Amino acid sequence: MDPEGFLTVGGFRIYYRSEGEPTRGTVLGLHGGPGGTYDYLTPLFDLAESGYRVVLFDQSGGGKSQRLKDQALYTIERYVEEVEGVRRALKLGKVHLYGHSWGGMLAQEYAMKYQANIRSLTLSGTTSSIPLLMEEMQKIFETLPAEIRKAVAKYESEGDFQNPKYLAAIEKFNHTHQAIVDPWPETLNYAFDNFSLPVGNTLFGPYLVGVSGNMRYWDVTDKLGSLKVPCLIICGDRDFLTPRLHEVLHKKIRRSKLVIMKGVSHGSMWDARDAYVGHLASFLNSL
Repeated sequence: MDPEGFLTVGGFRIYYRSEGEPTRGTVLGLHGGPGGTYDYLTPLFDLAESGYRVVLFDQSGGGKSQRLKDQALYTIERYVEEVEGVRRALKLGKVHLYGHSWGGMLAQEYAMKYQANIRSLTLSGTTSSIPLLMEEMQKIFETLPAEIRKAVAKYESEGDFQNPKYLAAIEKFNHTHQAIVDPWPETLNYAFDNFSLPVGNTLFGPYLVGVSGNMRYWDVTDKLGSLKVPCLIICGDRDFLTPRLHEVLHKKIRRSKLVIMKGVSHGSMWDARDAYVGHLASFLNSL
């Protein structure tokens, strides 16, 4: 298997990257967004030192993968089939599936349909319910400094998402809840700088708090009881996808372990890289 390259999956060109040998198994990682890139998940390659092959890829519409002309194709159902297509094309066999943020939502959907193809599931900085996420985001929004709240409310109501004052407010939010590591690593900056708005706006919408895209009513909480594979649920206590969301996941998924890291935000793999990867390795090694 080449360490990186392109695949044709579902008729679209998909970029992937791999590190490590599958002595203990293969981890297939799903990045966030929607519309992000794999780059910020590169700390997962540290698992290669523990005997795992780690495979990451850019979901179609973002990163180095092909953009789609028809935005109606940006659906979670099609992305589930894309994950399966990548697994098959690379002949990965049964994988340890990892999903962060939007990737965690995608991982849940994949696991419920293709559970026989995974050995374990790791859900990080994610949720099983967009309506519940919006409740939690509203609570966080109300704790932000008044100048940030005012700027976000003003420019979102005007649809002026490129206004320098709006971007400055979002940057302050990001450095408080997205990743508190300072300075941000190059790969994290790259993922934000190369975010695909067509994908993100189609599925989630352009707003900081409210979800207006076609995922706005997504909720699989009551379906999680169907999952029988071992599951690690991990987040930071300063994540805007809050510990409450992960406690719901833990309650619903029977064979799950919950880890809440202190002083860590959404970018937990960067805020506390060694500890975060250590939790992943410990979980995988225990299986």
